[in-house]
Amino acid sequence: METKAVKHIVQETPAGADGVAGRIEMSQDVVATIAGLAARDIPGIHSLGKSRLMNFGGDKPTRGVAAEVGQKEAALDIEVIIEHGCDIRQVAGELRSKVAEAVDRMAGRKVVEVNIDVVDVHLAEKENTKPAPQRRVQ
Repeated sequence: METKAVKHIVQETPAGADGVAGRIEMSQDVVATIAGLAARDIPGIHSLGKSRLMNFGGDKPTRGVAAEVGQKEAALDIEVIIEHGCDIRQVAGELRSKVAEAVDRMAGRKVVEVNIDVVDVHLAEKENTKPAPQRRVQ
C-alpha cells in the first residue's frame, strides 16, 4: 500500500512582529506514518502489512497503511497481522481509537474512517525443548 505524496497546507502564518511569514505543509505520508507508528504500539498487533515473506520493501513506518487526507479530515486503510489468541474485535477497536487520537493530536485531522484488513494471524513459534537426536557414529 503506497500513499500519494499530496501536500496540504496545514497553516498559513502571516508575518509577525519579527517580520517572518510562512506556512506548514504536510503530505499524506506523514499521516500514514503517524497512524503506522501508533498501530505498532497496540497489544495484539504483530505487524502491519502483508506477510514479510511477500514484502521485499522492508519495514517502513507506512508499510500496510494508506491515508487519504483532506483539509480537516482523514481516512485510513490499515493491513494488520494479529497475534494468535487475541480477540480481533477488541484489538481492532483499540487500533481505531489510538490511531484516530494520534492523527488528531499530531496532524490536526479528524479521522472519520479506519478500515482494518486482518491479512494474517501470527503463530508464536514454540521453543524446541527436546534435544536433537544424536547420531552414533561407529
